[in-house]
Amino acid sequence: MENSQLSSQDHLDQLDISSFKILCVDDEPNILSALRRMFMLSGFDIEEAASGAEAIQKLEEKEFHLVLSDMQMPGMNGAELLAQVRERWPKVMRLMLTGTADLKAAISAINEGEIYRYLTKPWNDEEVVSTIKSALERCALVRERDNLLELTKQQNLSLADMVNTLEEKVKERTAELSNSYDELRGSYIASVKAYSTLIGLRDSALLAHSKSVADLAVRMAKAANCSQNDTQDIYIAGLLHDIGKIGLSDETLSNLTKGVGGYSKKLYQAHAKAGQDCLSGLYEMERIAFYIGTHHEKFDGSGFPNGLRGDAIPFGGRVLAVVEAFEEIQIKKKDVEQLSPRDAALLINDYSGTAFCPEVCKLLLKVLGVVALHKKSQPAVVTENTESTEGVVRPSTPEVVAPTTPKQDGVPSKSDVLIKNLLTHSELLSVVAKYPGAQVFDERDQANGYLWVRQAGGVDNANPKLVKWLGDHKFLLKADKGWFLPVL
Repeated sequence: MENSQLSSQDHLDQLDISSFKILCVDDEPNILSALRRMFMLSGFDIEEAASGAEAIQKLEEKEFHLVLSDMQMPGMNGAELLAQVRERWPKVMRLMLTGTADLKAAISAINEGEIYRYLTKPWNDEEVVSTIKSALERCALVRERDNLLELTKQQNLSLADMVNTLEEKVKERTAELSNSYDELRGSYIASVKAYSTLIGLRDSALLAHSKSVADLAVRMAKAANCSQNDTQDIYIAGLLHDIGKIGLSDETLSNLTKGVGGYSKKLYQAHAKAGQDCLSGLYEMERIAFYIGTHHEKFDGSGFPNGLRGDAIPFGGRVLAVVEAFEEIQIKKKDVEQLSPRDAALLINDYSGTAFCPEVCKLLLKVLGVVALHKKSQPAVVTENTESTEGVVRPSTPEVVAPTTPKQDGVPSKSDVLIKNLLTHSELLSVVAKYPGAQVFDERDQANGYLWVRQAGGVDNANPKLVKWLGDHKFLLKADKGWFLPVL
């Protein structure tokens, strides 16, 4: 993590801000004059516009990398201007300058215009300059990402042409090149493995995770007596299942880890389809791409991106869904015991028939040599709420008495509730995203912090279906803040 932060800081220090052009928009000449002096002293290349209409005209005539606009302006206000910029020039970074009285309107504009950040008047010069540099750094990273995606696309086309040419030669000389064809297939797999290392350029942890997923997935495919070709496709899909994350920014991945909803979550949910689209043009990759595009679908239809259910999800996609969840729940979490592979497999099996395919859950247990435990009907787990209960309203769901049968050896107990909620964290994000104004906040890294669901406009504005769902999943209501899960 330290290396990543240092690398990001080095990148910011080396950023050539003079190569970026900034457009400042404000109807007050003295404000524009102050901004011009501040930015010119810092080495920025700026232009000014006294209205939203003038800003639009300049954007049509020249290329700008960042627009800083005042909120309150006659004619077209800052929110309307930045919304047009987002629609017509989506790659241009958008920032808003607003007075304290306009803060509520500015926050609303951020949601509508996808504004990078807002700054208040009066401003601090150092803070404004730092924010602008940060925004331009992100702009530079977007450029690099687009260049990488374009390079990847060109490599895909080149690889497809190469494979097509080689396959034609194999068909013409099958008899004398049968042995060579086997070697060619081996080389093809080797090149795919090399291609998977591109994921490592995005995040080394993603590469290690992908290899683990591929290794276990191929063992399960063999245990299911899949053909050699099917087994190979599942293995390749495991290696490349997270390739769609190459297009996600550091901020998006960080926001997802922290449980922040909104636009970054939508980008994350699109990564499975992005990975499928990235590979679907490659020769003999259609089925592999389909597996990748469905590895976040759930057996009960609650997954994404298409909400496929049951056998509509291809076998390879169902295998990847189980294996990825098995790998992820073994990652060490704060204040949570790390599950052993055996306990993780038993926990996955608890979701057999709901989140995961029962057939694939049995394969996981078989490959790992784990004996399935008899399921209990919705066992209750007693948890301690270390937060003050003042102002806390418990949801109106029937209380369930915890079973009195002795604990079975090997059953995850101490970390059951927390691990299960971590397992369904993506499900929580998916459910909450369906209700406008509702967002998830993960504050467990704070002292006595919890996992929260909050509703814009207050809890009274929450959808009743969401309220019931939260109650069913043991969330408690604290009227002044929202709903929280009473487990540290």
